[in-house]
Amino acid sequence: MTANWKQDYPNIQHYYIFQIWPNSCLMGGTKHSDKLRDVQRLLPRLYSNMSIMSTLGIKPEGPCHYPPAGYAVMAQMVAPQVEHYNYGRTFDKSITPPDLQKASYSSANKDEITLEFDQPIVWDNAQASQFHLDGQDGQVVSGEASGNVLKLKLKAASEAKEITYVTDKNWDWGKLIIGKNGIAALTFAEVSLNPEGK
Repeated sequence: MTANWKQDYPNIQHYYIFQIWPNSCLMGGTKHSDKLRDVQRLLPRLYSNMSIMSTLGIKPEGPCHYPPAGYAVMAQMVAPQVEHYNYGRTFDKSITPPDLQKASYSSANKDEITLEFDQPIVWDNAQASQFHLDGQDGQVVSGEASGNVLKLKLKAASEAKEITYVTDKNWDWGKLIIGKNGIAALTFAEVSLNPEGK
């Protein structure tokens, strides 16, 4: 795909992509669409001249497409990236959505999970319902954020191998992790949980 972009737009210098929101236009609803968003999240790690923006948390939202005012907010959110990559402007705070870097158990009895993001986040315990362990919800009961580290408390010891944040079938506009920069975190799906300390 990027090869075709280069062919059609030979002078392109940087790609800006958006992670779609869950079950957009009711075309999702399966774990495959959750994985699609995770693939989108990881694409900039494969292409040094690509960056991504979240579409979650944009208001006003829409049931399928955003209304014009929502698209205006989207443009305002990505504008700093355009200014940075195309014009060299620098900023004193992050201009990207928080992105998960690592997930691991952080207690010997596996009743706590540590998530490390690439920047500081804001946490509210209402967001616990947006996490799923091996596809099951209701396993995370609370959490605590300190800088870019989020510790999730589980209702019981777990043998789960993977963690997902936000699924098509069960998500809430009002229960999203937001970066301290005001941008909603990228969703992730089926991220491997490393053993304690790894």
